[in-house]
Amino acid sequence: MEIYERNISTIGRTVERGLKRAAIEIPAYHTIEPALLPTTRNVGVLDGSDQQLFSVAGNGDLGIGIWATLYLEFQVDQPDQECYRDGPSSAGSWSQEELLAYHLSVALPDRQTTHELQNDYYAVRQILSSVRSTEPPLFTSVTTDEGVRREAAVRRATGEWWAMRSALIHHLPPDALFLKDGRLNSQTEQAAHWVDQTGRLAARNKVRAVAVVKSGAVRAAAWPIVEAIAQKIDRAFYFLAPKDLIEESYFNERYPVRKTLMVGGRDHTDLAGIGALWTVFCPDPRNFETFVVVEFNLYDLYHYKKLASTPQSLRDWHINVVKGGVHRTPEGVEHVYVTDLVSHDDDIEQLVEPTLGEMLWLCEREVGRFGYPNLLGTAHHDVVLTERKAELLRKRYMQVFSHSDRILRGLVPNDFIENPHKLHNIY
Repeated sequence: MEIYERNISTIGRTVERGLKRAAIEIPAYHTIEPALLPTTRNVGVLDGSDQQLFSVAGNGDLGIGIWATLYLEFQVDQPDQECYRDGPSSAGSWSQEELLAYHLSVALPDRQTTHELQNDYYAVRQILSSVRSTEPPLFTSVTTDEGVRREAAVRRATGEWWAMRSALIHHLPPDALFLKDGRLNSQTEQAAHWVDQTGRLAARNKVRAVAVVKSGAVRAAAWPIVEAIAQKIDRAFYFLAPKDLIEESYFNERYPVRKTLMVGGRDHTDLAGIGALWTVFCPDPRNFETFVVVEFNLYDLYHYKKLASTPQSLRDWHINVVKGGVHRTPEGVEHVYVTDLVSHDDDIEQLVEPTLGEMLWLCEREVGRFGYPNLLGTAHHDVVLTERKAELLRKRYMQVFSHSDRILRGLVPNDFIENPHKLHNIY
């Protein structure tokens, strides 16, 4: 017993030593007050969810997954009453028909069947949504080796971008604010130039597209900084993510070359994302864990606004017009990183601070409900697949499959975990 206690004590001291951090260098930070711009009338919010519903007996990675997106729109003078919803209803009034808001993804032992189902789902979705064939397909290859949950995540990520594009084109009026859960970077299936076009479209339609990021390497690196600042003040604050913090987060053994750090795409011309001016925002120092990393649309930045309406690529504009720096690849290609983007004082005064003030205004009406720092809490609460919803979905599909004993034997309910509701890092 004495040896056991000594071992435990030694482990405790080792863990305590390992938790020690180097001295934290606090960057310049600023407090923020809640304020709503007089021109803002509408706020759109978007979140998504993916989960695995059934497993193939004997292979937990294969089976049936589901995913959903939820877009909500509010008028700021009535923030508790949504004026438009595209996605699942709230948990209190579910019916079997509303379960159709969740879409299937499949990964089965027979690859050909999986591929056929994926193509069929895409064709049906294209017809029902009147999506032009020039827009990026959901699937370009079969990836059953990586599991059905990842397939659901890919579909969800792509669905979120489609929902965002629809909101920018059809729903939000000029001067509206759009909040997206998750980063403004292309994922597995979105063509980089298509994401770039979406950012340009938002700027041309005068809609501020903002990403609210609640996980990831940069947020993890910013945690001790936010904690240190929160101990000093009792007001909402923000600071721009330091360049060194971004590079330390994405240039290391785990991420030697991270696409989300590079604004250039694989061909070094298109964008891999439109998120820029990464800003750490803490709405409540007393509960600083709710802080987020806010990404602004590249095309809302002072030096890049005019680029949104021109046919030039970001790289050419950045080098020839803005005279910004670049990084060269081993092949000698000039590559633009997010840390190379050139900012202007107007970006802080006319974009960052007004937007964060509006987000804080929303925080004061929402943060107490679901732990989210804005109206995204409502979207998250309604789109997340709870255990009750999962049971309704399973019951429905088992009824559909009841004609076949083989299907009923081959599919088993997957161990369900309500949180996390989304599979991150699907690159």
